Amino acid sequence: MKVDIHAHMLVPEILADHGPEEWRPVMVPHPSGGYLIRNNSFVNGPAFKRIIEADQIEKAVLEAGLDLAVLSTPPYAFYYELSASEAERASKIQNDGLARAIQEHPKHLGGLGTLPMQDVPMAVKELKRVMTELNLSGVELGSNVNGEDLGSEKYRPFWEAAESLGAVIFIHPAFFQQLGSDRMNSYYLKNLLGNPIETTIFAAHMIFSGMMEDYPDLKIVLAHAGGVLPYLRGRLEHGYEVRNEPKKVISKPPSAYLGMFYYDIITHYIPTLRYLIDLVGADHVMLGTDYPFDMGYDDPVRVVEQVPSLSPDDRELIMGGNAMRLLHKK
Repeated sequence: MKVDIHAHMLVPEILADHGPEEWRPVMVPHPSGGYLIRNNSFVNGPAFKRIIEADQIEKAVLEAGLDLAVLSTPPYAFYYELSASEAERASKIQNDGLARAIQEHPKHLGGLGTLPMQDVPMAVKELKRVMTELNLSGVELGSNVNGEDLGSEKYRPFWEAAESLGAVIFIHPAFFQQLGSDRMNSYYLKNLLGNPIETTIFAAHMIFSGMMEDYPDLKIVLAHAGGVLPYLRGRLEHGYEVRNEPKKVISKPPSAYLGMFYYDIITHYIPTLRYLIDLVGADHVMLGTDYPFDMGYDDPVRVVEQVPSLSPDDRELIMGGNAMRLLHKK
């Protein structure tokens, strides 16, 4: 089995023609041939209409030589900026729509839900529904919630529930809530730099806050190969050795926690991917495409095949074995 852990779907049920709410997005034709996806507070794109069509997604999965794509909402549909009640409604619409798409395409589509993370009890309740009623494999979270770090004590009940339920937690950069975004308005830096930095900040907070130590069975997958986290290993380790601040909570050096996360392969540089595999082990790296966006991979299988000195067993783990284990699929 070849499994894509990082692919996106915007379910059609969330679009404006399905309800009157101002937060519902519309798809506006763009001269490029794609679409701008916009509502009263954001504009994103140009994107492809195939992001909303399950039939087209399934077709793309097969064309890429894959067997299964694990779908999650694009980051502009987290809706953390809404009131908790509005975000709960948006989450339920998307989760129900995703579950229906998977029921119609059970062989090639899987899914991760979305949650109203601005209200932790509400998020825990919806997480339980996602896992026990909708039978999704877990949820996708943004890297922060309106500037709040998910490693803070406020979110402890969520992490406790996520571990107890065995939920896969896919962390995606919160594109519209990036730290320092006002300095990255040029050259597409919000994506090129902002996205990997966001993922790194999330992971650092989870390590140094003690959440990874307290909940060692969490199944957290980091988008874009963990951002720059793996490549800061030495700096984090040195800081832990010479400073008191990093030792306030955790009992082990930061490197002890890097292998507790899972990572997709989206590095765009084979030596970088080889380093990641050496650092955390082939059993913690998985295929990802970032479908249908242009900063991802069209042929992830070929990417893995290009990694030097990779054993057949390790290649099989990265291609799909790790994902199947996390998703509890046979």
